[in-house]
Amino acid sequence: MESMVESLRRQREQLAHGADEEALRRHMSLLEIAVISLHNRLVNRMASESERFRSSGAILAMGHFGRGLLGPQDPVSLLWLRAETFPWDESAQREIVAPLVEAGWQVSLQCATIPELLEELESRRDFFFELLDTRYLSGNRQLAAELDHALDDFIASHQRALFDLLYHGIRGRQARFSIPENWLEPDMLESPGALKDIDSIRFAGRILLDVHCFDDAIFQGYLTRREVDRLQSAEKKLLKWLNLLRSVKGHRHSVLDFKVQEILAEKLGYSGRSGFLPVESFMQEVHETLHEVFCVSSEFCERLQEIGKIGSAPVSLGPKVKVEEGLFLVGGRLHVDPGRVEPTAANLVRLYALAAQHRVGFSSATRRWLEHHRSVVETAFEDPGVLKAFLQLLASDDGHVTVIRRFYNDGFLRALVPESALVHALVQHDAFHVYPVHEHHLRTLRELKRLKIGEYQDEEPELTALAQEMADNPWLSLAALFHDLGKHAGHHHAKHGADMFPLIARRLGMSSDGADLVTFLIRHHLLLMDTASMRDLGDMELLIQCARTVEDLEKLHLLMLLSFADMMATGPRAVQKWRETPVHELYRRLLDLLEKGEPGEKVLAERLQRLKEAVCEKVADVVDPSRLEEHFRDLPPRYVLTSSPKAVARHLRLEMELGPEPDAFVWEVEKENGGVEITVLSREIPGFLAKVAGILTLHDLDIRDARVFTKKNGVMILVFGCRFVIPRQEAPDWASVRADLRRLLQGRLALDYRIAAHAAAKGSSPVRTLIPSPSRVLLDNDSAKEYTIVEVYTMDRPGLLYTITRTLLDLQVRIHVAKITTKVDQVADIFYIKNHRGEKVTDREQVEELRRALLFYLDGPAVFQA
Repeated sequence: MESMVESLRRQREQLAHGADEEALRRHMSLLEIAVISLHNRLVNRMASESERFRSSGAILAMGHFGRGLLGPQDPVSLLWLRAETFPWDESAQREIVAPLVEAGWQVSLQCATIPELLEELESRRDFFFELLDTRYLSGNRQLAAELDHALDDFIASHQRALFDLLYHGIRGRQARFSIPENWLEPDMLESPGALKDIDSIRFAGRILLDVHCFDDAIFQGYLTRREVDRLQSAEKKLLKWLNLLRSVKGHRHSVLDFKVQEILAEKLGYSGRSGFLPVESFMQEVHETLHEVFCVSSEFCERLQEIGKIGSAPVSLGPKVKVEEGLFLVGGRLHVDPGRVEPTAANLVRLYALAAQHRVGFSSATRRWLEHHRSVVETAFEDPGVLKAFLQLLASDDGHVTVIRRFYNDGFLRALVPESALVHALVQHDAFHVYPVHEHHLRTLRELKRLKIGEYQDEEPELTALAQEMADNPWLSLAALFHDLGKHAGHHHAKHGADMFPLIARRLGMSSDGADLVTFLIRHHLLLMDTASMRDLGDMELLIQCARTVEDLEKLHLLMLLSFADMMATGPRAVQKWRETPVHELYRRLLDLLEKGEPGEKVLAERLQRLKEAVCEKVADVVDPSRLEEHFRDLPPRYVLTSSPKAVARHLRLEMELGPEPDAFVWEVEKENGGVEITVLSREIPGFLAKVAGILTLHDLDIRDARVFTKKNGVMILVFGCRFVIPRQEAPDWASVRADLRRLLQGRLALDYRIAAHAAAKGSSPVRTLIPSPSRVLLDNDSAKEYTIVEVYTMDRPGLLYTITRTLLDLQVRIHVAKITTKVDQVADIFYIKNHRGEKVTDREQVEELRRALLFYLDGPAVFQA
């Protein structure tokens, strides 16, 4: 026995490292032979009792083992089906199970008679589905046949309850679509389109249709050969991935965790391609597979509904209502008369538009007719009827884009716009972009519709009104549906997508104006968000340049709506970013520029006067007009352009509290957007921004935005937007924060040491030791008239802003604006800087030294090792 166990263990471990279909087939063969051999060995030991022993029971494989699809890491389910006169004790069971367990399998063996099993089914309906997959291995074959007949009888008496259990499972899994995490980390068993959906199709066939296998379902017309091929191919892939998932140390559940995805991609031998990681290629295949099964499952359920297996009666029994020549509504479904409707591309697309208009689906015959003629759409070129019908579909569909999603799932969008296949199931391996690109496109369109029908009225009243005003513009919907087409090319996807669209527009027969507008929206769909999050909105030159890019009010309105829908459809982190980014402020400033033109001295003077008047009302109790006039003369223009009257008044009151000492400072903390805004005023102190940033880091405050203003009288105004690193019910001890800043300015606190010690106490390090992707430092002397813009792209970590600002301080660089943009663990920190003379940083030696110094502190010495 020991040699047998050792042989089984060795063979199983060899197969455990294989991930292909052949390895799984060999594993099944090994396991079946092992179980049969152990049972035969036990029978042979019975001597004169051997025949009685064999006839008194049967060993059956259950679950995926019963179906012949089981990996080395999967649990093995066995059933010892006993006759009523089974005389043997538990020692016989142990002789089957123990060697398999010792060889490394997880084995469960249930021993029961048919009546005992039927009794268990009354209280455990889910156990019924395990029994449906039983397969004879050894012993009395007649017992296995009797169990099969007993299950048929059980089905006959419990058919509706059993199917309801299946159907509710399918609907419950579909509800997982609404949870973003389930897209980011699919479940190989429970996700829509995963293994349980395949099981449900198989079980439904047995329960409702009396078909025992997929081939029978094809023969009786419930499934097509193509659908069965897709299901069987998907099942093998999903089981392979599930088995590999379970082979990862410490991983036993069926969820494809975000970090484990990279491990599996490596195990499966996926390679990267230009602009994409190996894990992204792997996850694209995962989402392709889930999508295919989901489409087959949805179509199968519709067929069951039509023949009355779901619901109270077959839909054909309903009244027949004429829609137009050759088209009828039958039982809430659109039915086409093939003899009276010509299968042209325009008519095929128009059927979907009519389905959206009437809020109905298609009859089974119509679905077959559509599928049979889908290739007609592929050959359509510059057909005005196709474009008209497609735009009607986009305009008519409901807020859930029900019919447009069907249009996509049925393959018609890819037939109409083949380029859309390039981004089908395409993913980005980060927690910011949650959905595959095709799903993101559909959700972007859905978000536009939700905005138009008023679902965001409370939180976005301005955008809701704008969306309703622009509701008749068809090109916005097209841009939403195709704005990320360029992602198949990797980097610079907006440009690539815009370059692709003119060919699409020509094929669709679009007007040149419509084509130009959609191309513009695709090319610039990131303009508002990127500008608001990564540029200084007080830079008038930047605003003018942005306004010139947008050109007119209509384009600005459409870009704003598309930006909102794009972010809402990207994932929870993107929604949070939308709320934190001053994109509304940018929109209003561009709106003002496009309505009134570029501001001259008179316009700026009028704006300054209005600001003075508003501030004067708020500080009249403490400041006389002459002092206020002096205060405004000292303010830098950028501060005047970006600060509200309320903020200017608050800062003036704070400045009046500032003492004369060189290290004096005053500060104020206000709650804002789920975080805090911290304002600090001081006399001009070298490196003050870096010092304050370091103290805030030391107290677990995550800096999301920083602005620096220096008045002509030498007073510095620092404004930080912060969130708590660790969510907590109470704010930090602000007195302690203030005391630490005081000690730092007095030379009684070593900041580098304190930050390093704080990080070590938390089990992390401010010095980066692992570089998933190298940092990048870019210097731009063209985008801003008065400043050099430094862009730092790196991985987020505690004290990042302090590290960068301290490095810039070493080079005598003054920071005027700091913009922090975060996408999960990736950051883009943007700094508007001048050198110690108040000029742009143009000296080549200083530029290179700045770049190398930042990379050294961000990525460590290894960055310079060639």
